[in-house]
Amino acid sequence: MPAGRLVKTILSLLPGGFKARLFKLATRISAFCGFQIQYNVYRLPFNIIMKTSSYPNPNEAQALRIVESFRGVEAPRLIDYVEASDMTYVLMTRIKGVCAADIWESLTPSDKDKIVAELRMRLDVLQEQTKNRHPAISSAMETPIRDPRIPWLWEDDPRIIYSSREFFEQVWLGLDFPRHTDTLRPAILPLVERQDVDIVFCHGDILPKNIMLPGGLEMWRSGSAGPLVLIDWEYAGWMPSPWEALKATWLTFEIEEDEDGWYGMMKEVFPQDAAVLEADWLWRSTSGIPIV
Repeated sequence: MPAGRLVKTILSLLPGGFKARLFKLATRISAFCGFQIQYNVYRLPFNIIMKTSSYPNPNEAQALRIVESFRGVEAPRLIDYVEASDMTYVLMTRIKGVCAADIWESLTPSDKDKIVAELRMRLDVLQEQTKNRHPAISSAMETPIRDPRIPWLWEDDPRIIYSSREFFEQVWLGLDFPRHTDTLRPAILPLVERQDVDIVFCHGDILPKNIMLPGGLEMWRSGSAGPLVLIDWEYAGWMPSPWEALKATWLTFEIEEDEDGWYGMMKEVFPQDAAVLEADWLWRSTSGIPIV
């Protein structure tokens, strides 16, 4: 039996309060031994990663449960999720390898082509298996969306959304402003009003920092360690299919300079969403509404 599965079985027999105390101790020991990877991410024995949060955040745990049921989508396996009064803990399997963001400058054009091809294949598989399985637009937990790209949706009127039109009206605010009547509105409104948009399960945060190349760069290049793995499913949910492309590019601020970089790569990963990406850049560059 794999170590992660054995640990999961043992933990399932323990009471939540005891596990919370155990996990808190584990984070302290991990940090003391120099195994704290980020401010809230700790490496533990048996190839386990623990993520902590100061507020209840079950969405990533639920997302990992959902993704595990799909074929062809590589992600960490959930081991346990525990909420305590002052902290929440998510335990998952550790992906041995290197984060794409950490070696970005070392990647060759062939490496980037390989990332594009693997991302496109994995996301196509995910969308094909999940399209129209869920009637509502929501988080993985089937709660209102909480996402930094559209913070006003959570802060002003958190709710479950039932149409892509209503959702994109929240993504691209201000189309009814008088100054946008002859510019933004005619360019973006047809995309808002589309009726052929599937609701699919989205990762919701595809960026280099959330891409693991298993086995390290050389092993991944050779294909001996398998395809890339997507980590950090905190913002995953049931979303209109173009959302994956929008979130993958929302931190790009100069698209002309980045045509040969990440933005250009994402245009290749999401060729079906080219018009949506163009509309989103037009909105971000001219609407006057800040998102970061």
